[in-house]
Amino acid sequence: DRLSGNIDFFNRKTSDMLFSLPVPVEAGYNSYYTNIGDMANRGVELELYADIVRTKDLVWSVNLNMTHYRNTLLRLPDEYKTNTTSDGKMTGLLDGNYFRSEGESFFSFYLPTYAGIDQATGQSMWYTYSTNAETDELQRTTTTNYSEASSNGREIQGDATPDLYGGFGTSLSWKGLDFSVNFTYQLGGLVYDSGYARFMGSPTGTSTGFTYHRDLWNSWTPTNTNTDIPRMSYGDTYSNAASDRFLTSASYLNIQNITLGYTLPQHITRKFLVDSFRIYLTCDNLWYWSARQ
Repeated sequence: DRLSGNIDFFNRKTSDMLFSLPVPVEAGYNSYYTNIGDMANRGVELELYADIVRTKDLVWSVNLNMTHYRNTLLRLPDEYKTNTTSDGKMTGLLDGNYFRSEGESFFSFYLPTYAGIDQATGQSMWYTYSTNAETDELQRTTTTNYSEASSNGREIQGDATPDLYGGFGTSLSWKGLDFSVNFTYQLGGLVYDSGYARFMGSPTGTSTGFTYHRDLWNSWTPTNTNTDIPRMSYGDTYSNAASDRFLTSASYLNIQNITLGYTLPQHITRKFLVDSFRIYLTCDNLWYWSARQ
């Protein structure tokens, strides 16, 4: 009984899932809910527990759990496949910053691709697609016009679904003294860092007290052209426009809990009519490591 655990495989299908569909603004509301489409989540979960040392006075244990799964949109009715990706390769449904398409993850980011800055002016650039007049084929070019990039330049940028997530920890007990530490983690997946994007914008109003990120110290200037951070220009609402520039790795490691305690011996506690008495100190969410500090 020193080692135990379990492993589970799952294949969960959701049929006629509830989905919010946008409507024209003249309808008087933004969206309505309807039951469309099928989705599947397939994966594996693993849990392991082990006593590395187990004696009369000393017990040292470790634990580990992990989950890996993949999400797939199995079916989307043809009448809802109203959008085509800018490169013309996929049809589906545009939903904010996501593109819902059969055979793809339900959480596929669909955003313009940041192309750096115009070294001469410091303006942001993005990729866009246009039809070549001679070959009648789509070609990928750059533009400083965000509206053009947003309508004709969006691309599938990756998946918000992690490759692996879970937790691990260890505990130690010796003659009434106990100590434990537990971690949570995630490997893979992307997240749109809206907080960072907001702090990387140019000033657009006259109010005070707005926070800016220190990375703006490296913004483009006529004497600082070797950078990928656009110029700060009053009223420029597109310097931090939504794009893959603000997609960040969602991988992280978190010290979820540390506990140190001591349980008084019963021959002491029973003298004041107490069966068990434990003194402990615990700290939650002590430290967090991630791509965005």
